[in-house]
Amino acid sequence: MQALIWEGPEQMRMGEMPDPDPRPGYVVMRVGAVGICGSELGAFLGHNELRVPPLVMGHEWAGEVVAVGSPEDGALMGQTMTANPLLSCGRCRACRRGERQLCPARLIIGINFPGAFAGLVACPAAALHPVPDPEAGALVEPLACAVRAVERARVRPGDAVVVFGAGIIGLFSCLMARRAGAARVLVVDPNPERIRQAGAFGADAGLAPGSPNLHELLADGVDAAIDAVGTPATRRASVTAVRRGGCAVWIGLHDPGAETPGNDMVRNEVTVAGSFCYTDENFRVAAELVMAGVLPDRSGWCDVRPLRDGEQSFLEQARGAAPYPKILLRP
Repeated sequence: MQALIWEGPEQMRMGEMPDPDPRPGYVVMRVGAVGICGSELGAFLGHNELRVPPLVMGHEWAGEVVAVGSPEDGALMGQTMTANPLLSCGRCRACRRGERQLCPARLIIGINFPGAFAGLVACPAAALHPVPDPEAGALVEPLACAVRAVERARVRPGDAVVVFGAGIIGLFSCLMARRAGAARVLVVDPNPERIRQAGAFGADAGLAPGSPNLHELLADGVDAAIDAVGTPATRRASVTAVRRGGCAVWIGLHDPGAETPGNDMVRNEVTVAGSFCYTDENFRVAAELVMAGVLPDRSGWCDVRPLRDGEQSFLEQARGAAPYPKILLRP
């Protein structure tokens, strides 16, 4: 099969890879669409310690089941599905609590195993969820991240929420905050095109960092802040944005460091929570939301391109104006 192979910082190429085999309990899927994730952009630039080249990345995908490794999974053949890419031991305390994303033995398809930037990908049959079409299905995984972040932020009806970063997880966080009952949702991003798109996801206002109106809008503080970027500056901004007793959730992974106002956090009882991936329940909820059609029309914020344009698309997202919050590739 043809695959997009990451070979090192800013180096990708199309090449031949062996077709995956469906071992017992697994299926093989023909990839219909696969998303480019911000964490993969970091790896592409050489800033992500989890991924080691050469590697076929891609953990946000959907497609058709074309082979099964166990007879009891035969009913899955031909179905359009997405898959939770997390693998875990199933036995530890985290797994027993339903928080497999915290399993010490956690592995991820597209990081520890070949991913979906390819014609075919193998995954556990138990990880599958039905989706309406491959392009919508490839958006379930980032939506599940936003479901988790808003859950961690304890967003309640009537809350004010600010989201730092208008990439797809930031925009999906706006959408989920609004669905949780937030009365006011702000998004902060330097990209004017991303700001323009934020209204479709439920944001009341979108502002650039340093905008003269930003300080005014945040003057009274917010109940919850979600940092979907992950730089020292955005992490600090998320903490200082919340009012007393508020919660700042960090989901972005751009940089490892953070500078936070510790004394203010103590005196104001500010909660800072990390949010990594999602629980199985979060993923199930996201798949059901996509099936229910809750996502805004994809024209304008989601671009679909051939897999062979992968390297160019990575470069555009990493270096250029990056007008599209989400790019999907089709093998």
